Amino acid sequence: MHSAPSGKSGFDFLFFRMMPAFMLVSFFLALPYTFAQEYKLVVHNVENIFDIDGVAVYSDYQPFDEDGNPLYRPEHLLTKIQKTSRLMARYNEGAGPDIIMFVEIESDFTPLPEFALHDPQEVLARYAHLTIEQMLTTHLDDDIADLPAEMLLLKGMHDHGLTGYDVAVAYERDANGRPTHAVKNVLFSRFPILHERTRALPGESARPTLEAWVDVHGHELALFVNHWRSRASDAEMELIRIRNAQVLRDRLDELLAENPQLDFILGGDFNSQYHQSHRYPYMEVTAVNDVLRSVGDERGVKRGETDGVYNLWYELPLYERGSDVFRGNWGTLMQIMIGMGMYDFEGVQYTDNSFAVGRWPGKNVYANSGAPRRWHFFEDGGGYSDHLPISMRFQIAEAGSGLDFIPLENPGFNDDEDSFVIPVQYTMPHPSDVLMPDEYLGQNIRTSAFFDQLFWVEAEINNRFQVQVNGELYDLWAPAFNVRERFAADAGSGSEVGFIARLGKFRGNWQFVIESADYINPQWP
Repeated sequence: MHSAPSGKSGFDFLFFRMMPAFMLVSFFLALPYTFAQEYKLVVHNVENIFDIDGVAVYSDYQPFDEDGNPLYRPEHLLTKIQKTSRLMARYNEGAGPDIIMFVEIESDFTPLPEFALHDPQEVLARYAHLTIEQMLTTHLDDDIADLPAEMLLLKGMHDHGLTGYDVAVAYERDANGRPTHAVKNVLFSRFPILHERTRALPGESARPTLEAWVDVHGHELALFVNHWRSRASDAEMELIRIRNAQVLRDRLDELLAENPQLDFILGGDFNSQYHQSHRYPYMEVTAVNDVLRSVGDERGVKRGETDGVYNLWYELPLYERGSDVFRGNWGTLMQIMIGMGMYDFEGVQYTDNSFAVGRWPGKNVYANSGAPRRWHFFEDGGGYSDHLPISMRFQIAEAGSGLDFIPLENPGFNDDEDSFVIPVQYTMPHPSDVLMPDEYLGQNIRTSAFFDQLFWVEAEINNRFQVQVNGELYDLWAPAFNVRERFAADAGSGSEVGFIARLGKFRGNWQFVIESADYINPQWP
């Protein structure tokens, strides 16, 4: 006779052996959703992936600067693709998400004739004999340069083992077939995309929203990828965001009138806080909360007691809500919202409390703060993005549960009155993570080996609020305080100041970024 394993697992083993068959059936039917296969959806603003056809709206992505010096190079694109691929490989144990909503991928300004789109599988087959590195270096030609950014990203992800994706894009074009906006939204999906239903939802002076439908094992899921106008606190820009919100809300109302149980997910960079109306009370009407009707009442959305959509930021504790940083404070510009249909036992179903922010210290976030390691162009480029990816899980609802809606554990609720602006918390770095003077004095630090690293600097601050290191001048800047006010008494005084700062570059000028006031003259190391 074999003995049962000890501990809780042994009790479970004996418990199930002693249960009659009909009780076992009833037990498993009571919790069908526990055993369903789950899928991962990720929303990510990549902070601009541009192709290399030499045609770009943004000045940073021109091939040459005003003086004819190389600016945006194939090496930059290669680094960006490799970094994005590695980041997406953090999901599903290296296989990558099942669905990805990408934001800020360049619109194709050298399109195919007659508004045709590239076939993802044809592109992969055509370049199967090359790696993305070869395509962007030794084998780069005009045909590769003409490929849109999403096709090159697809190839790079495929090389990294993230395979099986179909691609959907939709954007407005002028009479000559050229895009009317610099960047577009893109959907990568391992589920079949119903391309005949893919469309752009245009808004006046606003980027269009991508509407795409996928077949999840016989169940339709509507996906809306958004990128609204920037400057969340700007009331004038809010008027443009309202246009996006109204177009999207009208489309949802149209679809929900046909099918109140519609399974849909809204995602993207809304350039709004999840509680926009509370964060900026001077705005009489806000796009996210008042027009789109994003709410924190999860029970109400689940039961159909409100016509709003549930914003998944309410799944997290207040102090964990943040995916981007502006002026030293966390923001929630990246968002995911769902409707009632994602809670029932038909079709696609949300996995409760599965919303998460993708933070990997030392990779896409800084170890001393958790703030995003944004993209930079220095040498061959580096960093990731100024936004962190957000994600959720979903599954196929299992029949026979006897329930109308999934049970909720700690359901979200509107806690806007308790919310607060969350500053980035900078911890004092360990000395081993900071370059000391004996490691860099007398060397050229304007190289990739030193760029974006923390330094311990002891130097005089001149009247222009600069310091000299190795005979070269560096500006001082801080995200959370005014440098001129903080160093007013020290500038030009001849006295030395000690501080911890990160080496960077802004608009062609080298600088030391002092991330926290605690990093000035600390009792350290």
